[in-house]
Amino acid sequence: MSERQHFHPMAIAIYWLQLLRAWLFYIVIIIINGGIKERFGMITLLVIFIFSFVLAMIRYKTRSYTINADKIVIYHGVFRKKETDIPYERIQTIKQRQWFFLKPFNLIQILIETAGGKKDAAEGSLPAVDAGVLETLENFRYGRGQGESGQEVETTGQESTNRYRVTDGQIVLYGITDLSILASLAALVAFATEMIPDSWFTRVTITAENLYRLGWIVFLGAAFVLLILLILISLAKNFIQFYNFTVSRTNQTLTIESGLFERKVQKIPTNKIQGIRIRQQVLRKLLKISSVEIILAGGQETSGENNVPKKLYILPIVPDQLLYPTLARLIPEWEIHEPEMTFASYPSIWYFWRWHLLWLPVLVAGFIWNPFVGIALVLWIGFLFFYSWLDYRYQGYAIQTQTRVCIQNYQALTKVQTFIERPKIQAFSNHASKWLYNKKLGHSRLTLKTGLGSETIGLKFIKREDQETLKDFYLSY
Repeated sequence: MSERQHFHPMAIAIYWLQLLRAWLFYIVIIIINGGIKERFGMITLLVIFIFSFVLAMIRYKTRSYTINADKIVIYHGVFRKKETDIPYERIQTIKQRQWFFLKPFNLIQILIETAGGKKDAAEGSLPAVDAGVLETLENFRYGRGQGESGQEVETTGQESTNRYRVTDGQIVLYGITDLSILASLAALVAFATEMIPDSWFTRVTITAENLYRLGWIVFLGAAFVLLILLILISLAKNFIQFYNFTVSRTNQTLTIESGLFERKVQKIPTNKIQGIRIRQQVLRKLLKISSVEIILAGGQETSGENNVPKKLYILPIVPDQLLYPTLARLIPEWEIHEPEMTFASYPSIWYFWRWHLLWLPVLVAGFIWNPFVGIALVLWIGFLFFYSWLDYRYQGYAIQTQTRVCIQNYQALTKVQTFIERPKIQAFSNHASKWLYNKKLGHSRLTLKTGLGSETIGLKFIKREDQETLKDFYLSY
């Protein structure tokens, strides 16, 4: 397949959707402010749609690709012609996506990511190609002949050994215990505060005051309705993301598939895994279920202005009794087993709570200004103290083998265990202030390469002997 190829015409639709998504913020603002009822607003929306479609057509006409035995080349550009050469040995991960409108045509989108690629986009993108192109890429990538297949013939026994599938019932359980929906609600409220017309907020405020006057029962009923609405939103979000989630192991490659409207497939060589992280927030701890993600040095999607790596789950939800046996089947080379933690916090919780005490004058001022503000501050300060207590109570480490350490701490209301192999640790440091040093206390930090950046994992206010134990582990060969 060394001849130059254009993408399938359905690539125009994908380019168009991508461009419209870039304009989505302005489209929403126009709609919210009633622009669709006015001629200027309608003309503006029409111009955005037509302009985006023209750009999509130009992209389709000016982009093509070739697949050779040693590399894939992607051509793009109008006035400045560019060629992106991606040798197969540089490829970190290959992702396959299939929107529902591509499935009838047996088309897929292929995203090729390398360890040195861009932070906000895949280095190579084939937006709409025949599904057979992926097999051709994989054959060349792993040195197989173009007619050979890399798929193993699976029997029932092999499928149960090398595959884990998330059921619909597990997705429901995941959705109703997903506390991240609260962060999404806070972001939505912040957006609404800035962008939604004041008249809308006036109506909401009047409605809330009327409910409050009707009594606590009505007010709590409204809160219950809001809770149900949040749960439904969470269920919809998680079904769209994790529907028919399947992770399987073939030779030295993990394949992760998921998605309702857009089917995503990601192939990850096991030697690219930098670390393994087990998450269990407080509600899931009661239900004895956990989530497992893997950390990659590259090829990991990012979000936000700081390009924070998104969580890449291999087990979004798994019962605790199946956690370690399933990991042993999927990534046996890591030999993950339940850690025996050394809880390293200093006996006094004062060091974890002291800075939160500065909120107490703010709390008093809040009650003086408005009782509702005071109640909100009580909940916030209570959360801070509870979170710090969890971190104080459960942070620790476990040196499982001569080359693997597990660091445990709390992030918000989630217990996080990060398993790291010593060769994957980029740097290690012990540090302490003058006052902590005199008390033989300090902090330890391990730096791990994640995505295209790095991440620091640490333990706070731990005894010096624990610091030295971690240092000896890092320096031992």
